[in-house]
Amino acid sequence: GGHPKPKNGANPIKALPKGVFYGWVIVATMWLINFSTMATGNLNFGLFVLPMGQALGMSRSQFGWMQTTRRVSASFSSFLIGRLIDRYGPRFLIVAAAPLIGICLLLVSRTTAPWQVILLFGVIGVSGMAAPNGIVTTVPVAKWFRRNRGKALAVAATGLGVGGVILLPVTQWLIDWLGWRGAWVVLAIIFMSLSMPIAALFLRRQPEDMGLTVDGDPVSRATTVSTTHPEPDTPEVQWTVKEALHTGALWKLMVVFGISGLAQGGASVHRIPYWIERGFDPQVVSFAFASDAAGAATMVLIAGWLADRFPIRFIATASFLGFVAAILLMIVGFNEHLLFASTITFGLSVGAGMIVHSYIIAAYYGRAFLGSIRGIILPINLISAGVGAPLVGYLRDWLDSYILAWWLILGLYLLAAVVMVTITPPQRGELAAEIAETNSS
Repeated sequence: GGHPKPKNGANPIKALPKGVFYGWVIVATMWLINFSTMATGNLNFGLFVLPMGQALGMSRSQFGWMQTTRRVSASFSSFLIGRLIDRYGPRFLIVAAAPLIGICLLLVSRTTAPWQVILLFGVIGVSGMAAPNGIVTTVPVAKWFRRNRGKALAVAATGLGVGGVILLPVTQWLIDWLGWRGAWVVLAIIFMSLSMPIAALFLRRQPEDMGLTVDGDPVSRATTVSTTHPEPDTPEVQWTVKEALHTGALWKLMVVFGISGLAQGGASVHRIPYWIERGFDPQVVSFAFASDAAGAATMVLIAGWLADRFPIRFIATASFLGFVAAILLMIVGFNEHLLFASTITFGLSVGAGMIVHSYIIAAYYGRAFLGSIRGIILPINLISAGVGAPLVGYLRDWLDSYILAWWLILGLYLLAAVVMVTITPPQRGELAAEIAETNSS
């Protein structure tokens, strides 16, 4: 076991036991990076709403705007980041983004006015690591696998769930012990120390760069994928960005991700303060939301296994219907049983949804231009989520109640389910007809 640590360009495969595919090292690395991103104010952000709101005089709509700037700035950078991942892989991106995010979180701990918090979260968004399940941590995994893609994406995504389970109660404990400012400092250090070193050491772009094949198959079984010109005889259909934009499926997916993004953004910031304001103890709420994360971690594994066996659109539809049930439980939630039932149901739906986002584009359009195609869809999801967060905040500030907002969100999830079930994979024949029609007009 005396292999030197891999330097840039060196081959870290030599350190692996015989028969272990390097793709699983990529999965394990992304698991830990996903775990670390839960320290950056994703699921745990709701715990800061009340203490920061009192200290800085922030309204609910301002907290919504904070998530908006984070998501909108991420949407502006996502196409570029997708292209960079297709070309260079995730390693440099993560090593550069992690200190940027860490410094912003340290600065959040020193803020004295709401606009400073909003601005700093906007900078965090540009990194591409702003949202859980972003393209930086999912596209690279999808590029290493095809047959086992669902399973691989699922295992990597459980890092988010486990991160939530552990870091939610830890965040509440840090706030109680060090105050909200001290909590941000500790979370920043946790994030940087976990994500940077392993990204630098272990991440690689795709199997072909290391003389390997997708899924670790023997060379004869696999067909290589050129990033510039996918070969027409590959068993996996490869679509360019331009071709993908000519398919109805992509446009329908944009609609669904737009509707569900609005709902998800609206729910994200406001669920925790809603329960605390209903009179539940903040520590109990933090445990309920840790069970939300545990539900997501469990379901992402099940959904990943199912995705390799059943049409992905059915898993997506089930996820949206789960959100409908979770929101209903929130509206009637008057005791701790309903609090936990709602958060766990929500978490299970998030888990299924995680797989859908990272799997469906690869399944429908191939992996050669995966980062670029997802970089087109992601802004729609992020911007709509960014609109949802302050919208719910304004409704709450205006009506002094969240109930109308929850009914709106429930309706959006129901609509997303109805559209999603109709989105079948695109066919090459459909593309030829579409292009012929465009040319004749």
